[in-house]
Amino acid sequence: MTDSSLIATVKAALPLIPEIVAHSSTVPPPIEDIYLAKGHEKALNLEATLVVGDRGSGKSFWSAALNGEQTRKLIGQQFPRLRLDQCTVSWGYAAERGHPDYPSRQVLEQLVARGSNAEWIWRTVILHQLLPKIGEQLPMESWQERVEFVANNVEKEEAWLTAINAALRTSGERHLIVFDALDRLGNDWSTIRSLVKGLLRVCLDARFLSNIHTKLFMRPDMWEDQSIWAFPDASKLQHNRVVLEWTRVDLYGLLWHWLANHPSDADNGFRNWCRSHHNHDFVKLSNSSQSIWLVPASLESNEEKQAEVLSAIASPYMGTNSRRGKTYTWLPTHLADARGRVTPRSFLLAIKHAQQESESGNYSEPLHYEGIKKGVAHASRVRLQELKEDYFWIDEVIGALKGLTVPTSAEELIQRWRDSQAIEKIEARVAQDNTDESTFLPPHTLESRQTQVQKEEALIAALIEIGVMSRLPDNRLNIPDLFRVAAGIKRRGGVKAVR
Repeated sequence: MTDSSLIATVKAALPLIPEIVAHSSTVPPPIEDIYLAKGHEKALNLEATLVVGDRGSGKSFWSAALNGEQTRKLIGQQFPRLRLDQCTVSWGYAAERGHPDYPSRQVLEQLVARGSNAEWIWRTVILHQLLPKIGEQLPMESWQERVEFVANNVEKEEAWLTAINAALRTSGERHLIVFDALDRLGNDWSTIRSLVKGLLRVCLDARFLSNIHTKLFMRPDMWEDQSIWAFPDASKLQHNRVVLEWTRVDLYGLLWHWLANHPSDADNGFRNWCRSHHNHDFVKLSNSSQSIWLVPASLESNEEKQAEVLSAIASPYMGTNSRRGKTYTWLPTHLADARGRVTPRSFLLAIKHAQQESESGNYSEPLHYEGIKKGVAHASRVRLQELKEDYFWIDEVIGALKGLTVPTSAEELIQRWRDSQAIEKIEARVAQDNTDESTFLPPHTLESRQTQVQKEEALIAALIEIGVMSRLPDNRLNIPDLFRVAAGIKRRGGVKAVR
């Protein structure tokens, strides 16, 4: 196998990375896109009720994968201890409207406005999905009527759940109900908090049902909001939390998985080169009529061996010598947020555009260091745009910092916000009547803050909470390259900011 065949496969595979790799629908992902990082086994375990992760970390991806029969079987084949072959799955909530399993955000808002208790809403959702297991169903058509019926028949609801759990136990089946997109439950924090708090209480009770499981995928800022945990025994759920993280070896394992499975031809140059040059054998795993190639254990966890493979397709250093840093470590480091976390979405997009820039620059390596820098800049733009979609207020907060050099003092940062009236603009936006599909949630840390100084401190706390900013030991504030570059914020010696 020649190196030219390896290069050809890499150049064919990387452009296939989708520009928009978000998975927000209830449709299971393609089987060849599923890479199971070893650290994610805990998140997919039925006993793990709460999974916390940033946007792009895989919350919606794993939600949809668990809900697909073929994708769930694939996960079960690789993680047999999860016993997913004995499991059925349904949706408790997702962003998709008109789904028969659950009420949409608009319906939920109507239910809350008409006085429906959040806890009974979710008990109704669970019963609606599970009653067919014992050949029954709720006798009403609308969600309003269903919720009222369940709330007025407490003993019957308990008896039904007991009967359903017994039937599942007898058949050896377990059922999982997945809740995703919890930030889309309402248009304001009050509604979202009420619904999430009610859902958490229901999930706490469900822990006593041996064969009925619930799994919630939650954003970090929601996890940090202490008000949703203000109920007895909430700590039992908090202690069961799993953080959806991607380590450096996970990210490179994902890259090897992509190269080994895209394009999906039998004579894959990357797989063949790994076997002939480094004795890394990819194993074929079949599932019905579909199959994927699994990354060898040696390429999943050994950084030295991963770096060897990367050196065949990328510049070894981020410059002409080692003083600029090794590419293997530099790339994930410059894609990390303020907490050191990298999402696979940012990593794959940076790699894809690094290859495109390297090719347009006529470099011999598919991933030349100049191309990699531009790939990181592209990933930064995408990540900042995603951040604005999740947190509308980021535009005002980060936009005011263009041209600033970090690390910086809190005083200089706050003065920028005062000059641009950032907080006033955020509050004005929230006060608008929002009738479209968007949600305009302010930082929950701003709520109940009265003075200007309190609000400014709360805004800094919110940025630190979501990983956009960190506080250094000398009390200065820093913004990582992932957000800094696209925002036009400068740092001495860093990746050049977008002007």
